[in-house]
Amino acid sequence: MRNDVLVIVKRRLKLQDNSLDDLIFDYIEQVEWKIKLYCNISKVPEALKRMWASITIDLLRVEHPNEEAIANSVSESMASVKLGDTSISYGSKGNEVTSTSKATLDDVVLNYRHELNRFRRLKSL
Repeated sequence: MRNDVLVIVKRRLKLQDNSLDDLIFDYIEQVEWKIKLYCNISKVPEALKRMWASITIDLLRVEHPNEEAIANSVSESMASVKLGDTSISYGSKGNEVTSTSKATLDDVVLNYRHELNRFRRLKSL
């Protein structure tokens, strides 16, 4: 299913080549691990595939705001994005992270907690 998520991420970011595939795949694996950990599940269900892609894209935009291919995928009408204590501004001067600390994977995943809670399981000892 990771390859399906990669295809979705690349399509949404409008990436034509494979130059960022390794980077994107690293984030896909990292987000997969975090979803499994948060939901206490051993496999990410098919129903979470698109959310998995969305979380990956959000994390890429937060951690790589100056990557040209990622920055080009942001809507022209979007002036800035605020995630936790991180603010990313888009404009003619390029993208700038204007925060004292970077958002973590936890911050990004927790933005999706309402949707993820439907898949969350109790831990058994």
